This record gives sequence, C-alpha cells and structure tokens, in this order.
Amino acid sequence: MEKSTCCPICHQSLTKVGEFLICPQHGQVSQEVQTSSPLRIFLSYGHDANEELVRLIKSDLEKRGHDVWFDKNEIKFGDEWRRTITDGIISSNRILSFLSKYSTRDPGVCRDEIAIAIGVKGGNIQTILVESELEVQPPVNIGHIQWLDMHDWREKQTIGDATWETWYQNKLAEIVQVVESEESRRFAGEIDKLNDYLKPIKSDARISQLLSKGFFGRQWLFEAVEKWRQEIKLDSRLFWIMGDPGVGKSAFAAQLTHTRGDTIIAAQFCEWDKSDHRDARRVTCSIAFQLATRLPDYRKFLLTLPEITELDRKDASELFDYLLANPLRSVIDGGRERYLIVIDALDEAGENGRNPLVEMLAQNANHLPKWLGIVVTSRPEFDVKTPFQALNPFPLDTKSELNRADIRDYLLSKLACQLNNRPDAEKLVEQILEKSEGVFLFAERFCYDVHQGYISLDHPEQFPQGLGGIFAQYFQRQFPDLKRFHKEVRPALRAILAACEPLPIEILQKLFNWQDEELRDFTHTLGSLFSVTTHCGLKVIKPYHKSIPDWLLNESKSGNFFVSLIEGNRLLANFCWGRYNDNTESLGLYEVRFAIHHLKAVGRDRDATKMHEDKAFQKRRLEIEIEANDPKYQSFIKLSANQSDLKNELEVLLNNMSHKKRWHPQSAEHYKDLGPQEDYCEVYRFPCCGKFVLVGDWKSPSQYRADGCEDFQTLTEESN
Repeated sequence: MEKSTCCPICHQSLTKVGEFLICPQHGQVSQEVQTSSPLRIFLSYGHDANEELVRLIKSDLEKRGHDVWFDKNEIKFGDEWRRTITDGIISSNRILSFLSKYSTRDPGVCRDEIAIAIGVKGGNIQTILVESELEVQPPVNIGHIQWLDMHDWREKQTIGDATWETWYQNKLAEIVQVVESEESRRFAGEIDKLNDYLKPIKSDARISQLLSKGFFGRQWLFEAVEKWRQEIKLDSRLFWIMGDPGVGKSAFAAQLTHTRGDTIIAAQFCEWDKSDHRDARRVTCSIAFQLATRLPDYRKFLLTLPEITELDRKDASELFDYLLANPLRSVIDGGRERYLIVIDALDEAGENGRNPLVEMLAQNANHLPKWLGIVVTSRPEFDVKTPFQALNPFPLDTKSELNRADIRDYLLSKLACQLNNRPDAEKLVEQILEKSEGVFLFAERFCYDVHQGYISLDHPEQFPQGLGGIFAQYFQRQFPDLKRFHKEVRPALRAILAACEPLPIEILQKLFNWQDEELRDFTHTLGSLFSVTTHCGLKVIKPYHKSIPDWLLNESKSGNFFVSLIEGNRLLANFCWGRYNDNTESLGLYEVRFAIHHLKAVGRDRDATKMHEDKAFQKRRLEIEIEANDPKYQSFIKLSANQSDLKNELEVLLNNMSHKKRWHPQSAEHYKDLGPQEDYCEVYRFPCCGKFVLVGDWKSPSQYRADGCEDFQTLTEESN
C-alpha cells in the first residue's frame, strides 16, 4: 500500500527530507523509519541560557538515528578537554554551531571550535542564531554562511504549547533538511576527494600563534588594502606589503585573515623552517583547496579536471594555471565582489639565491580573473624584489609617523602599570620608541623584558639599541660565562640553526648523548627565544622568530655569540651518516628527508650519491614519506621488490586473514604523489581503504587482492 503524502493529523503536504516525511506543523510523521545513513553531528554552543534549546535539538536529532557529540556527554572526568573537543570535530560528519553573545565572545572556545571545523571540514558547518543579531558577534570567517534564525525561541516557548510546537517543528525541519540534504553530503564527499588530490598544508597553527599576541593599530594599512581591493582599474592582481624584519608584517597578515573572512577566501603563511610551507607547488595546491571550500562552481571545475589525480607531473607554474588561473577564469563572473588571497612571508620561501614561489607569482598572478587579488608580504630581499620589480610595493616604513604611532600606542598599553603616575612617562615612551628603530618586535620583546624585571625603566641609559641590542642583552644575561656558552650551548645551537625544518629534540638528545634531565635543562636555558613545539607528530625546537638565526649567524652582529652554519651542517651530516650506516630501517623522518642535503652542504657529494642510489635507503624514504603524508592510512604493507618474495608474502598475508577481509571492492590504483621510485616499478593504493602495496617487476596486485577492507562483507562474483 502506498504511503500518504499528507500529514495524518492536519493533512498538510509533507516534505521528504532524506528518508523522512516532515510536516511543517507536526514534524516527522513516520516515526518507524530510521535514517539509512546516520551521521555524527558535533554541537558547538555556549554554556548559557540557550542550552535548553540545544539539548532539545540534540534529542530530536538522536531520535532520527544520528550520533550527536555533546560536550557534557563526551568529555569525561580527567579528559584533556581541548584534545577531546578537537577529536570530536575531526570525527564528525556535520558541525552545528549555535550563535549567542556568550558563545561568540572573543576569545572563546566556540570560536576555536569554528576555526577547527573550517580548517578540517573545509567550511562544512551550519550555524543557528539563538539570540538577537544585535547582541551576537559571529566570527567573520563564517560571515558568508547563512544562519537559521531561532533567536526568538524563548518568546515562542512562553506564548504556549501549540504556537511553540508549530514554530519549533518548522525550525527542526529546516535543520534536518540542511543536515541530511544530499547537497551537504555531496559537499563533504567533494571536499574529501580534493583533500586527497591536493593534500593541502594548513597555516592555522601559525595564524593562531600570531593572533595570541594581540594586535595594535595598523588601521591605515587595513584601509590601504581595502582601497586597493575596491579599485575599479585593476592593473595588477598583487598588493605587495614590504617591510624590514620584525616590523609586524605577519601579525598584520594574520589579523587581516582573521577579521576579514568575508573577503579573504584563502591564506598561506610561508615558514622558512618548514619546507612544505614554502614549496611553490604545495602552496598552490593548498590555495586551490581553500578556494574550493568557498566557491562551489570552482570546486565543480576542479573535480572535472582530467589530470587532477596526476598533479605530480606538473611544475609550479603549470599547477598555477591548471588549478587556479584557468578554472577560475571559467567560472561565471556575474558581478562577484573582489575576493583576496593572503600569502605571508614570501622571502622565507627563498633558497640558494632564488625564490620559486615569488617567480611563479610574478609570472602568473595576472592570469587570475579581475575579481580575485593576492595580498603578499615580504622583507626587501633581492630574490623577491627582482621578480617583483614591475610592482610598486606598499612599504611598512619603520620611520613613518603612522608606524611610530602604532608602536607608541602599544607601549602605552603594555606598560600602563609601570608608567602609571610617573612624571617622565611620556619621555620614557619616546626614548623606547627611538631605541626600537620602528620595529614592532623590539617593542614586544622590550615590554616582555620589563615585565620579567630584566629591564628597568629607572635606567633608560641601559635600554638596548634596536632588535640586535635586545638579542645581545638576552644572550649576555642568559650566558654570562662565555667559555661555558662556547663549550656547552653553541654546539647545540649549530644543529638547531642548520636544521632544514624544526629539529626533533630526539635528534638533539642523541647528538650530545644527553639524559632527559640534561635535555630539559638545555631547552630551559635557551628561554623564550627558542620554543619547544610539535611538528609532524614530533617534539621539535625552533627559534621564536627568523630574526634570531639571522642575528646569530651574522658574526659582525652577534660577536662572541656567533654560530657557524657550516659547523651545524657538518654536525648533522655526521649524525645522519652514522645512523644510515648503523641501520637504514631505523632512520626517521628528518634523516630521510635532509641527510643528503647536509652531506652536500659540507662537500660530501660522494656519500650523498651513495645514499641517494642505495635501494634500502630509497625504500625507507618511501615508507616514511607515505606514513608522513598520509597519516590516516596507518596500515602500510611493506613488501619486497623481488617478484617471488612479493608473491610469497601476499600468500602468507592472505592465508592469515579471515576470508571476508582478503578482498577489496575497488581495484588498486597508481599512487603517484611521491614521484617515481627507482627501486620499485609501481606504488599502488586501494582507494576504498587507503592501504598501500609496493611492487617491483610485477603487474598490478591481482584484481582486488591485498589485505582487504575490514568493512567489506560480501565477496563479489568477479572477485571470486
């Protein structure tokens, strides 16, 4: 018997949402039907008077078969709540954010949850307004997302049961329609595909670090960017902000990205000590991914590109045209407002006198459509200025009164307590301003040293001169015994500063045969100028700011505290070579990536060639890179390149598995992200589950075989 399409109570027409029939007055009328594809839904809300509504919606979503993440249920006593929340967002299919005055406060946990959701879910987030728009200040990075207005829910509830029930069921139907819609599911699937194809790198950690310091002034710079964005005659697609080290370029870029999410639709922050964050190809792919999360028509074009799975064959300029310029020019203009891309610290992408990222932008930026511009920041380095010589940079002039006024306001704010009731307060601020040489980083470090008691405002004659003076005073204070510094500290600094990426502290510990206590003592001795953080899942140590290694590696500036880059490369070359000779299979991520670089840096070309051509080293590098690049693919099948060994291992593997886990619903595909490997003919990956197989002189793994998908329950006739 065919089911009625009218509500059995009020006889209004029903709307089909997913597998459900919804009445605008009475909500879901087919209670016996359950969702065929239940979703995991994360609820982001403030612990305020709106929690009652949040709980009600949670309950109704659970009745529809969904698994709803709710912090008061999910976070147990003793849990590290930040990690638990992050895990909850990452593991969810949908994010519902309830916007109230309390939940959107800045800083606040809900803002952080939204930022994480945008970062890992590509913007697949729905918002619900639960208080008046006049009281709520939603983050600008979701300003483009249309919210569902439920701000008058308390008023409707107070009126009475019938009015409330009708109103609530209508709103619930809208929520269900959005959450369960094919469009939402399709968006998630498309973003997952592009994430696999483009493998974007995230700048969220860098942006958060910069924002955590607070921000002062620069209103004149915001206005300059906005004026350029709205310029009618758009002769250039690039707005170049140029300034000396420490002047505040990155802080401005982070603030612009954070506060103008309505117009900034992609942002990438180059970092000199992270090779992937300054690689022109990786930056291009990351920008393409971010644009795809904001521009649906562009996303559709990307997914139809015939070579989207073979991007490793293209160089940076080819990628720029293939992923950005050509598809973006193909989408319908339709009077779009001008959007912006932010790329910070271009100078940090330079190496050996060249800057491929800058060269790529100089050659290709004008290929973009008129409705898209790029805001870039850099130091006045030769390898940036030469490719950009046709552009007129917007200078962050350290001597300008606008810049000085911003630093003056910063000093008055940060030193308010120390300057209070001092008759010489104004004079002191001007003296500090002169010593700063117009560099914001000087002001930041100066205020820190005052708060720590290292600098006294009572002795202006002892104020350091410029950023170099700040560093000199710091090292003199930390290491008054130069002999001890030269013997115990400088050798470790050599390794830290010569490292191509933040140096894992495990390597530092092995280099000097330190016990855990000695490692801890050393990192504490370096103090605030060197931080221990996490990179690629490892604890690493890195300078607080690029100006620190610049100062230490310059003998004329650092004097007795000079550190030799050559000696640092020699130290790391010897370490990597020793590890390679001891046991190739034990080499870690840093060693396989940069051992050859350090060997070449000290003239050991023969050793570098031997390592490069060694099959065992190549195999280890492949294994490490796959594990690093694809952390969600934890099961990696390590098979011999020898044909007979490969067959034997496959047979053993299959015989040790239950029958239903031996097979895959999809054939293995070429996996080319890592480029050609000399010791293997092919690398294959099963797209159904991400499992890898390495093969030598042998064809593709037969049909659907390897280790199988755990969730593949039925053997097809073809696989039989």
